[in-house]
Amino acid sequence: MARYKHTEAGNGQGMFLVVNLAEQLIPGTFEYMLNDLIGKRIDISSFDQNYQNDKTGAKAIPPWVLIKLIIYGYSKGIKSSRRIDELGRNNIIAKALAEDMQPHWTTIADFIASNGVMFQEIFVKVLAYCAELGLIGRETFAIDGCRLPSNASMEMSGTAEELEKKMNVYQRMAEKHIAKHIRHDKLKKLDKEAEQRYQQRQKYLNNQIEKIRVFLETMAEKKGKHGQQIKSNITDNESAMIMSKTGFIQGYIGLAVSDKQAQIIISAQTVGNTNEGEYLPLMLDSTLERLNTVMGESQKEKKPIFLADKNYFSEENLKACKEREVEAIIPDSQSKQRLGKDNEKRYEAVDFRYNETENYYECPNGVKLIYQGIRKLDEREGKSYEAKGKECRTCPEITKCIKTKKEISTLKKGRRLIITKSNMPGSLCLEMRNKLNTEEYQNQYAYRIQIIEPVFANITYCKGLNRFTLRGKDKVNGQWQLYCMIHNLEKCLKGYNLKKGYA
Repeated sequence: MARYKHTEAGNGQGMFLVVNLAEQLIPGTFEYMLNDLIGKRIDISSFDQNYQNDKTGAKAIPPWVLIKLIIYGYSKGIKSSRRIDELGRNNIIAKALAEDMQPHWTTIADFIASNGVMFQEIFVKVLAYCAELGLIGRETFAIDGCRLPSNASMEMSGTAEELEKKMNVYQRMAEKHIAKHIRHDKLKKLDKEAEQRYQQRQKYLNNQIEKIRVFLETMAEKKGKHGQQIKSNITDNESAMIMSKTGFIQGYIGLAVSDKQAQIIISAQTVGNTNEGEYLPLMLDSTLERLNTVMGESQKEKKPIFLADKNYFSEENLKACKEREVEAIIPDSQSKQRLGKDNEKRYEAVDFRYNETENYYECPNGVKLIYQGIRKLDEREGKSYEAKGKECRTCPEITKCIKTKKEISTLKKGRRLIITKSNMPGSLCLEMRNKLNTEEYQNQYAYRIQIIEPVFANITYCKGLNRFTLRGKDKVNGQWQLYCMIHNLEKCLKGYNLKKGYA
């Protein structure tokens, strides 16, 4: 019978080893670059102002240790402060990055929550290093928003009236709970375990009632874009109820502007608002300012191009782009419907002739569209004009107005034309529509997905950021800046290795 060597290591027995932590960071790896850059090539001395223990108090964990450990944890899909603490105690690479200091999870959590502004400064310094490696093309950019839940309960959202009703429901539940407890107490049906459950349940109900009551006393009503009242949230009132691909979430939109050359994130910001489009001017200013900071003023041979989806399409945004001397390519919500079979151009508002005297429009086939009053279209108001259904059904040019045969067969009313500010002659929106009818601009816009979507895939899927773990816009923004910084650092690895001779 064969005999094999055996040790207790297979049974989980530990070993005493002499470990040189510096040797655990292998040249050419992300961890080695991170250790070499943070606190050395990338200055973080601005964190020193947070510490006032030069004469009294215990020695603090150095900020470069915390930053390296947090970045390493986030890069591995670990976003919980407790798990990062565990990583620093059990993972040899993390121990090497943390110089075997083992910061407690409360120190890590407090550092992340209280340094949102500082993280933006480091983000810019990392961006400058990206520029030094030649990773920023400065020609074409894409902007978009990543919608993520926050550390807030959607159940605790509502208008003042809705929250008051919710508080009344909790009060009735508490009263019924007390009455039930009194009945059981008289019948002596309560044992120790049942009494404990009662106390826990009653404490929960009282806490919910008190939370809502205190919030309603200090609540300032939130208004939407058109002045309508929108829902507030008791847990995190700076977050918003946002429509995502999976339905409504209580959270934030993480905005990012990415450069085409190497998908470097130039600017990042979180907003607690359902309408991300209104923040385009802010992101433009931030992007241009940071480019000038890290790369200097450049001779503008041609305008930089900014690509954005239909959420950013508006006369105000296109005007903002024109004022900043950048070229925007932004489609409207109907852009995919303006071209029919074989890219045949379908009719638009400019193809209809207006009779100012009698206030009607005439289609290219001579059918009149009569004024029907003011109508809303995608939250925009416009004058509505409508033709008779019979005239439209028999029109030989109907395929240029209606996309499918099914729509034609079920057509009861005539086609409706809505004239808004965005499709009136001379508007920037109309000019943009005309540009996007050309193959040149369609080909340029096709790069938008290639530039920005892989960035969000890396942050959300590869790095595991499926929700923000903090509350409050400043704290959430700091966490978003950290993840965007990690994305940029990973893009630096190849250039760093080439520069150091490790590649």
